Amino acid sequence: MGMFPRVQRLLVWGLGCLFAIASCLFSPSLVSAQPLPAPQFQVSSTTGLTLTSARDIFRTAYDRRYTWDEQFPGYAADVSLRYGKTLYHGLIRVNPDLTVSVLQLKDEAVRQLVTEQLQMVAIHHRRVPFEALHGQHTFEVVDTDQTGTVEIQELGDQLDSYYKIRDQKITQVNRRMGDIAVTVNTLGFFTPPEGYLVAHYESIFYNPQTGDELEKQDVRDIYDKVGQYYLLTRRYIRRSEPSQPTPGLGADTLISFDAIQLLRPKA
Repeated sequence: MGMFPRVQRLLVWGLGCLFAIASCLFSPSLVSAQPLPAPQFQVSSTTGLTLTSARDIFRTAYDRRYTWDEQFPGYAADVSLRYGKTLYHGLIRVNPDLTVSVLQLKDEAVRQLVTEQLQMVAIHHRRVPFEALHGQHTFEVVDTDQTGTVEIQELGDQLDSYYKIRDQKITQVNRRMGDIAVTVNTLGFFTPPEGYLVAHYESIFYNPQTGDELEKQDVRDIYDKVGQYYLLTRRYIRRSEPSQPTPGLGADTLISFDAIQLLRPKA
């Protein structure tokens, strides 16, 4: 499988950093409440809404994300994964409690990658109240620019997290875990009436001590509406390393979910 295990480890780590804003993947630090920072403001170019603090700015962007409701029934689908010239097929099931099963994928590394990505997607779409994840943290505006982008640092989460927010959307996530740090830049959104979904992003992994880039990944997602829910149907993953950059736009990995069927709600 060549570099596939490394791709798997870094990709899942990058997805975790992007999606942890919506999950319990990284448990909030139990710290004492600190005084809120001095009031800041951002005026949205689309709504004209004035937000009065770093917490307001971040919370508004957090709450506007698309998430599944409590009646989400789960779904089953066929899955295919193309890595290089090799094609794998299997079945997946995302249950109402958002647990994931991947069947009939004989290659363990491929099965684990599909499982972990589906888990990240499910976590990202779980509806978790803002206060449950970020209520014990404080937020501080550290920079703004002429485009209306606001850079916000989250204090108390132990991951050196900071974000960029523009037009009430989270456009950048930065986190550090041990000897690897990652910057996730959102390059495109899918914006149905129910909220916004990240449709195109790049993850840049680097050594936080030296600043040296370790790897870059470009991920493009396609969502389709099944019943009343938007579900991931395609994921294109392109990766490169500084020593061996990958030219062009060809995807190193393509994951497809087909024949999607929502599960029947419990009686």
